Amino acid sequence: MNGSNGYALTRPQRWGFWMTCVWFGVYLVATQAVLTLAVLLGYAHWMKLPMNINGARELMGSTEHMILVAMVVNLLSLPLIVLMVKSKRGSIWRDYMAWRGVGFGRVVLWVIICLLSVFGMGILHHALGWTESGFMDELVLTRSPIWMVLSVAVIAPIFEEMVFRGFVYGGFERSVGALPAVLLSSLLFTVLHGQYNVYELAQIFVLGMVLGLARMRTQSLFTPIVMHAANNALATAMVFLADKVK
Repeated sequence: MNGSNGYALTRPQRWGFWMTCVWFGVYLVATQAVLTLAVLLGYAHWMKLPMNINGARELMGSTEHMILVAMVVNLLSLPLIVLMVKSKRGSIWRDYMAWRGVGFGRVVLWVIICLLSVFGMGILHHALGWTESGFMDELVLTRSPIWMVLSVAVIAPIFEEMVFRGFVYGGFERSVGALPAVLLSSLLFTVLHGQYNVYELAQIFVLGMVLGLARMRTQSLFTPIVMHAANNALATAMVFLADKVK
């Protein structure tokens, strides 16, 4: 069977629903607990802070430090993501993760759809008088803008898409079908952004759905990666510009 992007598509070897859930749980524990704590303690030692919970807490109170911690944790999680895929006998990374090219025009179209959906949710957000958590403002307006942009607009989109629209979507799609996989992966994507308030989480869920639909329609992970990066870059620029015109 030929995909619309010209690639011959075969049914890839992927984990089923429950093993995808198990591996996702392993990923959460490894990244949100083990790796994060290890990086915090190592960073505390480098900063000449106590290598204990008190030193870690001091770093966690600084958005600037946590940007660097999150970026390092993402990079260190790559071997685990590879293991999650390659531990499935017969799996091929390119097929499992839809790591294939897609036409430039299709990517541009989906980026436009993504940004329009974000603008639409933003208009609804303000029309209903929803309040913002201020987390994005705090994140953007740090003393390390270069590291912030690299983390938020480059590293985070790549690794989050590999996990949610790559591994999670791929496993769920094999078991429950494409549209339920889009929905379920979007829900998990939203839950992992608990630093935002409920109104912002609604926007994140919509973003996740659009990213999932792009992954489904283009059969390529590159599409949601570019969309996610464009969304984060635009959000960063808008917060930065809003601060400048105050």
